[in-house]
Amino acid sequence: MYWNIDKSLSYNALFNFIVGNRGAGKTYGAKKYVIKRFLKCKKQFVYIRRYKEELKKIKKFFDDIKHEFPEVKLEVKGKEFYINDELAGNAMPLSTSKIEKSTAFPEVETIIFDEFILDKGAHHYLSDEVVNFLECYETIARSRDVRVFFLSNAITITNPYFLYFNIKLPYDKTITCENDILIELVQNKEFIEMKKQTRFGKLIAGTEYGNYAIENAFLRDNKTFIEKKSGNCEFFFKFVYKDKIYGVWINMTEGKIFVSNDYDESYTRTYALTKSDHTPNTLLLHNLKQSRQFKMFVDNYQLGNVYYENINIKNVVYEVVKLANIY
Repeated sequence: MYWNIDKSLSYNALFNFIVGNRGAGKTYGAKKYVIKRFLKCKKQFVYIRRYKEELKKIKKFFDDIKHEFPEVKLEVKGKEFYINDELAGNAMPLSTSKIEKSTAFPEVETIIFDEFILDKGAHHYLSDEVVNFLECYETIARSRDVRVFFLSNAITITNPYFLYFNIKLPYDKTITCENDILIELVQNKEFIEMKKQTRFGKLIAGTEYGNYAIENAFLRDNKTFIEKKSGNCEFFFKFVYKDKIYGVWINMTEGKIFVSNDYDESYTRTYALTKSDHTPNTLLLHNLKQSRQFKMFVDNYQLGNVYYENINIKNVVYEVVKLANIY
């Protein structure tokens, strides 16, 4: 009933992004795989969470899977995993992984990064999140091919990893692989039908949360206000956020504002809302009074007059407007 890792493994990709329903067994399947690999080949693994407080319950790592290996001794000592009294793996917070740069991991062949996508209101992503992970990977792999399984519930496609690697969701299928990067949408039909028949499943049926928890729809990625700008739009201004420039356009006839990846390169002024995006060629906004244009944009956002050419842009604008309202 739960996620089977074998299909992903058959592609032999280096980075594997596994996204699916809550409770679909993503972590369970990954744990089962690394235990089997150690028992067969003595190959070790590293289990990563973003912050050290997320590893507080690491002692229970094997609790849900012990019944699968009744003759095997599975235990956790500190941040180390032991199988039959032999070191099989390590737990590591990404936030402090730079401390491990001098540590050798010659027997590690698998990395599990659990809950790599964050939800609104949860912890923040690390500064230069993806670069932090890639440095951590280099520390562990040391020029070897170490396979990574990035695991998460279907929260949002707007996350540092999908943006950094330009990852697109599979279209009309559950798995795609290109350039050593695989993405799998875990949609176990048997599991979905089982959840639908529970009292809680019936209670949340048809709701936004039900679509996420049962059907594997991305929780934060509803498609309201997603619309391509028309040919009658006039360029309004541009802004930069997390090193990427976005264009804001106005259709005066329809009374709509559109945010797009397109912008007028000849327009000299670019607004920045964070110091990390501020360069000599941008105007750092300290408050909305500095720009009538940006204030008008925020006002129209709150009135529901702003549209986005894709979900990534919609999620970016949500963060930008939230920042703008702080100032």
